[in-house]
Formats: sequence, C-alpha cells, structure tokens
Amino acid sequence: MKPIGPYVAARDLTGDRPAGAVRTLRATDRLTGMPVLLHVLPHVAPLPELPQHPALLRPSEGGLDGDVAYVVTELPPHALPAADPLLAARGALAGLAALHEAGQTHGGVEAAQLWSVDGRVALAGAGLPWGGEPSAAGDLRDLRGTLEALGGLPPALRGAPEDASARDLLARLDAPGVTAEEQAEAAPAPALADATPLPTPGAAPESTVKVIVAAPGPDPGPDPGDAARPAALDTVAPSPEEGRTGEATAASPAPPAPVPLPDSTRRRIGEPVRIAWNADGTRRVVKPGREGALPPRARPRRPAWLWPALVLLGLLALAAALWAQRAAPGAAASEPGTLSAAAETCCPVRFTVRGEPGIPVRLSVIQAPPGANLPAGRDLGRAPGTVQFPRPGTYTLRVAAEGFTPGRVTVTAPSAAPVTIDLAP
Repeated sequence: MKPIGPYVAARDLTGDRPAGAVRTLRATDRLTGMPVLLHVLPHVAPLPELPQHPALLRPSEGGLDGDVAYVVTELPPHALPAADPLLAARGALAGLAALHEAGQTHGGVEAAQLWSVDGRVALAGAGLPWGGEPSAAGDLRDLRGTLEALGGLPPALRGAPEDASARDLLARLDAPGVTAEEQAEAAPAPALADATPLPTPGAAPESTVKVIVAAPGPDPGPDPGDAARPAALDTVAPSPEEGRTGEATAASPAPPAPVPLPDSTRRRIGEPVRIAWNADGTRRVVKPGREGALPPRARPRRPAWLWPALVLLGLLALAAALWAQRAAPGAAASEPGTLSAAAETCCPVRFTVRGEPGIPVRLSVIQAPPGANLPAGRDLGRAPGTVQFPRPGTYTLRVAAEGFTPGRVTVTAPSAAPVTIDLAP
C-alpha cells in the first residue's frame, strides 16, 4: 500500500487508460480511518464547483504529495462499488442530468466512479481533467458501455433515441408500465383450438355444417338472389354481445407503486466527519445529533486467574471437610474423662483399695492394646470403683495416691474378679 499525503492507497480502480490520465484509487485516511476515493491527476487542477445533488459525490479537498497532485472524495464507511445495472443507471443518469443542466460534463464515466450507498448509486469524479473533449453525448455513451459491462443495459433504455438527454433517459427509466419489447416478449403465442365437438358413441351423426358468426359491421344490403330462393326457417341472429363471448378483455396492469427508500441513520454523502478523543486517548467518530453523548463505558474485565483461584479454594475446603470428618472419631475417643459407647458395654473391671481407707487412687494408662485408642497418660478414673475398658486385652496402668509412691498394675480385660490395690505405708 502506497501512502499519498495523509492517505494510504489500498486498491487501484483504474481501468485501461493511457499513461498520464486520471487514476482512481480507493484509500484510507490514516488519521480517522475513514475510506476515501483518491483521484490522482496528471497535473494540478482546482477543485470543481459541482451542483448540489445527492447523486453526485463532491470532492472535499485536494493536495500535492511531491509532484503528485490528487483530489479527495469522502466515501461513507458502508459504500460499495455499484453492481446492479438498474440502480447504477438511475443514479448515474440523475447525476449526469444535474451536471448537464448546469452546463457541465463529467468526462470519465466508468464503473470506478459509481458507488452504491444505502440502496442508491452516486457518481464520483465529475469535473476532473480526464482529457479529450468531454461532452454530454460522450458521457451518455460512456455510461452505456459501463452498464453493458455491469450486466446489461436496462430494457427501458434500449431503443432510446441517440439525441436523448440524460433527463429524457431518466424519465424513460422511471416511467410506469412495461416497454413494447417486454410486452412482445411476454405475449403468449395464439393457440389453435378446434371448436368442433367429438361425436358421442352410439349417437346419431350430426351435420358437419359449420356456423360462422361474423362480427357486426355495416349492412351490405339485400342479396339480389334472395328473392329467387325459397323461404327459410325463421332463425334468430346472434346479438353482437353473444358473438363476442370468446373475446377476452385484458385490463391494463396498474403501475407499480414506488418502493420507498430505507430511512437510514447513517452519515449522508457530503456530511463532515467529526472525530472526538476519549479519556483514554482513543479516537471515535461523533454521529450527527449525538455530539454531547458520552462513549459507552467499558465493562470491567475479570482477571484471568479469578476462576482457577476459586476452584482451588473449593478443593481445599472440600479436603479440609473430609479430613475433619475422618479425625472426628479419634478426637472424640481421646477426650479425657470419657469413653466411647462401645467401651461402656465391652469390658468393665472393678477395682478395690486395701490399706488406707478413704484415699482415692487415680488410674491412668501406661500401655493399651492396639485399637483401644487410649494414649499414654490417659486418665481412666478412680479406685475403688468400676472402670470401662474399650476393648479386650491387657492394659498396663499407673496407680497414684496422695502420700504414696506411684506404682503400676497389669489388668486383663474383661475380668470377673476384682483388682485389688494395696496402699502400703
């Protein structure tokens, strides 16, 4: 892409033109990003003063990049090259009619100058130094060739007089109804039908005399030979209305209603483009009537790590809940002063104290069988009395009383005989 002034040329739309002729480029404004049409001129020329008409794309400015002279024509963002011959003919003829009636000519009508905007076609490149001797007739000849290249001349323009103006051709194009050629092409071929009915099997043969009813016309007068003929049976002549029973009356078709053009809120041709700066330093196009409107606020984006962090926290919470559930039975069994419900019904052992009466003896665990969940130092109770052991097995207990040296005792649970503790002085 080649830069020309503040514009970047994206595509060369010039057809087969000699060197030094006007070239048409589709480009983009580097500042606003808006599409434009660049006409590179063979020499510096002033901007043409064109009539105000919606079918004409007027140049907005001209410039000089080194020794390259150019003219800029703004294009709406949704403008496309014309592709429909009928729409192209209507838009181009409207633009040429405005030019010719103002005493001006185009000089370079081609497909690159026809642009479709909102269902209409506008003509660009008028009044530029295309070369040669431009004339109104030459513009119409160039338009016919362009329409043929786009897909064919519309039927309404076929057979038009050579000296017809752009306004006359536009009137033919907008005239209601169909042309004579279309009527001849659409007319059905006359059908040949035999009106003689087929004979019914078994019926008597009828006379093959054909009765021809002629349309009413001037009375030719009495036939001289009628007087010599014998009197015929009385017949009733068919009325003119009865003779026209086979005639079809075709009502002329009503002209089609004009299709209203869509009401578009897009920027119209020739309206200035206004660029505003946002608070974050970006640019935006200000639409007409919305100069004071603020740009839409951008929704805050969640950080990318948020969802993985939430999933990880959920997994950690689930693991903590499972660990607490598994550790709960062991913790309940290890609480001092309590035994599980199973221990209360498993292995009771009765302890008695001999020696000093009235002195309580504390019993604590030194060693317990596996699975009893009794850690060392666990307080089991007081003697004399009954102590519940959680499961069968051999237990080693520490015996302590105030004023006496601590000792140990080995107990096998369950035991029907009481365990006696001697308090020796």
